[in-house]
Amino acid sequence: MNRAFLAVLFVSLVSATGAQAQQADFRDYEAGFFVPNRSVIAHTYLRHASASGERDFSQTQAAFRATYVLKHDSGLTVVPFDVSMPVVDVTVFQANPLSPAAPKSALRASGVGDLTYIPTVGYGIVQNAETNTHTWFAFTPYVTIPVGSYSSDRFLNIGSNRWTVRPQLVVGQRFLKAFTLEAMANVGIHGDNDEFPVLVGTEVAKLKLSQTPSLGGVLAAGMDLSASFFTGAALYIDRNGQRTIETPAGEVEVAPKQTVSSLRLTMGLRIEKLTTVMLQFQPDIYGSTGVTKGNFVGARLTHVFF
Repeated sequence: MNRAFLAVLFVSLVSATGAQAQQADFRDYEAGFFVPNRSVIAHTYLRHASASGERDFSQTQAAFRATYVLKHDSGLTVVPFDVSMPVVDVTVFQANPLSPAAPKSALRASGVGDLTYIPTVGYGIVQNAETNTHTWFAFTPYVTIPVGSYSSDRFLNIGSNRWTVRPQLVVGQRFLKAFTLEAMANVGIHGDNDEFPVLVGTEVAKLKLSQTPSLGGVLAAGMDLSASFFTGAALYIDRNGQRTIETPAGEVEVAPKQTVSSLRLTMGLRIEKLTTVMLQFQPDIYGSTGVTKGNFVGARLTHVFF
């Protein structure tokens, strides 16, 4: 298998990560303490992501998410309906490994990404209502459903054409009226893509792509600077599983296990009691061999209906 073959495979792999579910922000789970029972929460995400290096890409994403919250006086919170759907436009610039000095070729795709179902069961404990001190625990099994734009005749797609289940455990603490600490851990279990396009000579073959489980974690801290303004930082660590394809000659590794660490900086403004805008910047601060580090800037608008 030559390097040109592997280069084409990577372009296709970029498409599988371009429309991932929205990662949790550090205020998401704490909202269970503040929103009323039977609330509906609407979220809109706008982001521009880019990377420059051996492999360049530029991506604009809008995501729309709706959440329904049920609460019980015991402290139990259940979110039976929480769905996120991204719309993505991405351009990937790929160098020819056989002619590195030649101009990079550009591939572009746009369309609807995979839908993600995000149900949650949480439990909150109030230690001191006067100082707003409380603790929460939650379990969220993210389920990514392959309904996004995908064609096995294209080397760049928005959808991934495979199921992914990513159970996540969360624990958080609010204290001294203004401070928030939170930790999350998850494992991603990936289905197979049975129609993964691979260029072999001048022919396009459709092979099966598999991936071993991925691991992830988040450490976040936030602080209220006033009644209407807050800020926070979160460290995201993702350990992506090894990716392989099945060929007539046997299983071939496409990408080894790879680790990416990112730092998300957030400024939040409560426009009024039920509406919040979050401005965010997230650069990748570490990437293992073969990973091109990128970043995104974006905004998130959240409104609560009840």
